[in-house]
Amino acid sequence: MQITWLGHATVYLVTNGGTRILVDAWVDNNPACPSEWHNNIRTLGIDVILLTHGHIDHSLDVAPLYRDTGARIVCQYDVTEWLSYQDVPPESIEGMNKGGTIRIGDTRITMTTAQHSSNWPTAAGRRVLGTEVGYILRVDNDVTVYASGDTTVMSDMAILSDLYAPDIAILPIGDRYTMGPYEAAYALMLLRSAHVLPIHYQTFPDLTGTPALLADEIAARGVSCSIIPAVIGIPFSTGAA
Repeated sequence: MQITWLGHATVYLVTNGGTRILVDAWVDNNPACPSEWHNNIRTLGIDVILLTHGHIDHSLDVAPLYRDTGARIVCQYDVTEWLSYQDVPPESIEGMNKGGTIRIGDTRITMTTAQHSSNWPTAAGRRVLGTEVGYILRVDNDVTVYASGDTTVMSDMAILSDLYAPDIAILPIGDRYTMGPYEAAYALMLLRSAHVLPIHYQTFPDLTGTPALLADEIAARGVSCSIIPAVIGIPFSTGAA
């Protein structure tokens, strides 16, 4: 699998079988996303957009990217009506709910729980937009990835480890609005993943967590997990599981 972190919480994955998956759609308006990727993502193409929740730093560009790529959008069922208001047709929306699994191409996509919030700004104020979720991606002849979405550590992560044994965990570490390095290290103890891709940090001043702090916490807990040294906009390959 090839993985490219596009800054903040947006990650672009291309499986060994060629399925192109975007986790959260914040590209054009993402201050951490390299400007060349505004076009690159459209040139390379997207088969699937996974939407974890409604906050604008995860969903603002979902409709424009759908229009330019024809991607199928996977989301929590209660978000489907919101997408239809943005002229995304029903046949391009894969509504599902926590615990459910669908297959797209070579990837089984399982929706998981998360602990955060989900809302969208309107003229009348913020309105709840479905519920926050994460995803397990089990790819044929490839790695299994856990994209947690914005969350704190949860005891559910031990169940996800037992059920799916994710090779790679994509976890937020920014603190304040998600878990920080201290909690993420505990999450990795539960998940038992060999590798972690830290995200959702230092885009804004409040997001103070860093991979270095995460490394210290992992070492303090004696967790066997390597931190992927991702550079925003530079693809890296994971190999097969």
